[in-house]
Amino acid sequence: MKIFIHLFVLLSILNCKPENNFENVKIQNTAIEFKQIKLSDIRKIEKKNNGIEYTKPFNIGLSKEYFPDIEKYEFAQPIIFRRDTANLDTQVSYFFTKNDSILRLIEYSWNQDKKKVTFIDNLYNFNKGYISKKLSRKGEETNEKTDDWWQKIVRWDNDSTHIYSFIFGVNEGQRTRIIVRFKN
Repeated sequence: MKIFIHLFVLLSILNCKPENNFENVKIQNTAIEFKQIKLSDIRKIEKKNNGIEYTKPFNIGLSKEYFPDIEKYEFAQPIIFRRDTANLDTQVSYFFTKNDSILRLIEYSWNQDKKKVTFIDNLYNFNKGYISKKLSRKGEETNEKTDDWWQKIVRWDNDSTHIYSFIFGVNEGQRTRIIVRFKN
């Protein structure tokens, strides 16, 4: 009988333990660099945003879609940071050219986490509104859909910067990105 009481008390305590609440993913602004920065400023920016630097165990390259003039440059491995933005993981990758260390592109990325309720669709719309407000104009959005997947892309351009954000999904959004590409 004593064993049952101890077991009952132990199970009661474990059941009262607060659960990790992944139901409410808080969507908030991510510090986005809209102007070209120096390579030497990256770590200061990330320190301010609580970024943690890490290295992936494989080489990372850019596609022609991200950087149309890719064949003109030789890129170094990007400097990558992970930011814990509330309960939303943000990865920021800084791509620069080897010979002159000029920052050419920044990628902000988010992936749907299976532990959390779907938030990628909301984040894409939030980011689209945030960027449009910061740039004081709406971007041009296009949609693509196949039998297996769908994607939306919104673009903003000016003389020095090309910014685009996309969302990719199967049923709901699976991943979203913001790409800030500098034209010089």
